[in-house]
Amino acid sequence: MSAESSPNMFLQNNFAPWGTEGAARDLPVVGRIPRELNGTYYRNGPNPAFPPLGRYHWFDGDGMIHAVTLDDGRASYRNRYVLSRGLREEQEAGRALYRGLLEFQATEIPGFKNTGNTNIVWHAGKLLALVEAALPTRMMAGPLDTVGEYDFDGRLAGPMTAHPKLDPETGEMLFFGYSPFPPYLTYHVAAADGALVRSEVIDVAWPSMMHDFAITKDHVIFILCPLVFSFERLAERGGAFSWEPERGTRLGIMPRRGGNADVRWFDTDPSYVFHPMNAYEDGDAIVLDVARYGRLDFMSAAAVEEPGYRDANAARLHRWRIDLARGGVASTPLDDIVTEFPRVDERRLGRRHRFGYMAAREPELNDGAQPLWTAVRKYDLERGGVTERRFGAGNGVGEPLFVPRTASAGEDDGWVLVLVYDAARDTSDFWILDAQDVAGEPVARVTLPHRVPYGFHGNWVAA
Repeated sequence: MSAESSPNMFLQNNFAPWGTEGAARDLPVVGRIPRELNGTYYRNGPNPAFPPLGRYHWFDGDGMIHAVTLDDGRASYRNRYVLSRGLREEQEAGRALYRGLLEFQATEIPGFKNTGNTNIVWHAGKLLALVEAALPTRMMAGPLDTVGEYDFDGRLAGPMTAHPKLDPETGEMLFFGYSPFPPYLTYHVAAADGALVRSEVIDVAWPSMMHDFAITKDHVIFILCPLVFSFERLAERGGAFSWEPERGTRLGIMPRRGGNADVRWFDTDPSYVFHPMNAYEDGDAIVLDVARYGRLDFMSAAAVEEPGYRDANAARLHRWRIDLARGGVASTPLDDIVTEFPRVDERRLGRRHRFGYMAAREPELNDGAQPLWTAVRKYDLERGGVTERRFGAGNGVGEPLFVPRTASAGEDDGWVLVLVYDAARDTSDFWILDAQDVAGEPVARVTLPHRVPYGFHGNWVAA
């Protein structure tokens, strides 16, 4: 599959792409799917359709949507590519035409392939596949046909983050776009009806890979990390990013009804954050829980040989408390286990949360060789407890997603949905766990028709 001289771990085992699209109904189930759980779980991830040109990174592959639909105790499955313009060109040519992140300086065809491979969200009746460097791609909810790039009726001129925030009270979708060229950061708001009603350039001190952000009820939090776009010594360094820890990390706090002139920046130690868990206001402070990396240098081949590289280039749950009255950031580790893909009950987004869920590495399997998580951890952030369900060596898990039992159910009264790869069977299962007992007997386990390659993010859309 790879054009590289040595095997690429992102093209091996369950990182390897799945080659076909398909659908299946009445899937085998162990246990009982709750009849209250009606809707579709969508999961996005990279799945290169053709052998890559040159060096391949996990972030490069064509988007593929995997959808598990639950209906009255039954389960069905469908998977389809995000059919981008670039992928159509490659299908016509019968080979890969676009290079990836590790060869940013050497594309054979001008432009960028909008893979739409990172997340998939539902807002205002539209299903959007997202990658942070381009416009969203609209998909049809049932058949997963690709409609095409979506620019909010011509109002969105630049890229959209793969991590928009849907306010649980207002129905607004808050998001941003970043770029290596000015303007480096632009903030946007789409109203509950889907109309793009606000766009504002935010001044930042340097161009950074800003993957995600956070919101509270009254604030927006931008996370400016010292992973800097730098086109100097590009070939020597092996990528477009430079890790510059002397800059530190800056947290920008903007009132939701304010703008660029109202952003206050707070300094903290150098680190990188792909994904916050959640944020909320606590008096004159903002509490922000994140999956924090001590550093991120994932495109420099030389850095891999440095002492401590693998330990630093792994995320752990961390809390920042930003004092809006007196200034300053209190920085507190919350766990020493390697974790990623943090989620909360989406009804608590931007509000005080008690529980959080993450994919984790079992400590004895934590060799740092690849981004493989084999456990689900539930955190009680009020009482300090942690519950963990382990799946064992080689059995990788994806992002755990909480779904409440009813709209008014308690914060952890519901289910945790997660895709799990079974190495012995070389297939994937869709697990439904009791959120109040994630380590206990699963509520149900749905056997999928084939393995689902490791991917990124997804969401639940109720019927």
